[in-house]
Amino acid sequence: MLQFFGKQIMKKRLSLLLTAIFAFLLVALAACDKPLPEVDYGKDNDFETSIEDGEDSLIFSPKGATPAAGLIFYVGTMISEQNYKYLGEALAREGYLAVFPKVMFAFYNYRDSEPALERFKDVRFFLGGHSQGGGAAIRRAQEDPERTEGLILLAPLCFDYDGAMFEGDDVKDFYNVADAEIPSLILRAEGDRVLSAAQTAASSMCVNKAFCEEHEISPGAHMSFSTADNDSVLKFFNNDGDGISEQDKKAQRDATVRFVLAFMKRVTRGEFML
Repeated sequence: MLQFFGKQIMKKRLSLLLTAIFAFLLVALAACDKPLPEVDYGKDNDFETSIEDGEDSLIFSPKGATPAAGLIFYVGTMISEQNYKYLGEALAREGYLAVFPKVMFAFYNYRDSEPALERFKDVRFFLGGHSQGGGAAIRRAQEDPERTEGLILLAPLCFDYDGAMFEGDDVKDFYNVADAEIPSLILRAEGDRVLSAAQTAASSMCVNKAFCEEHEISPGAHMSFSTADNDSVLKFFNNDGDGISEQDKKAQRDATVRFVLAFMKRVTRGEFML
């Protein structure tokens, strides 16, 4: 008899245990299905960074929250997207989505549509780029103005549709964002020896001056907006930066992060005014 009751008690305990496990799993599954909270851009954030190194793009995003704003950034000519990780990681920590398409010639190989705009339809995107990637960003903004929250251009270089570099007023015949009310940030390097003065002036004509914020980083080099800036690379590009030190290169990228984040925060929060 005692043995019988003992077995019954064990069965009951096992049943209770299984019920508790089942209930825990239901709660866990419900938590997994619960949407992540949207990032609050009204405050300073410090998220862990999630990195997706896919076939088409390198993507940085904040863990534990859904970004409502982000940056699609086109890289400079022959520069890997990996050389802009410093920027992607900084943006993700602040709660922004950062997408770096794996297209080293974003202007020459311009795509009719941007996959990230389709994949992340609920994200308000800034468009940006370095050097000729900046030209691609301006062109994309011209074709997708409704999806463009703002422009972030690092030493931008503009081409016509046949690939010739612009150096004058003709740039306005190809880029119409000069008439659009799109907030823009242009960062330049004081020691830039890649762009001519005429090319620099042409890119400034592409954006609306009434909505454009410009800064020159000194000391600075054209290539040091990326980490593809060892001394042999700078020497190849007409001694770009003229012997800029490793400390100066890092300081330039740190300044870039500060300018970009400050600009994106102001626009995202509706505080952008010149």
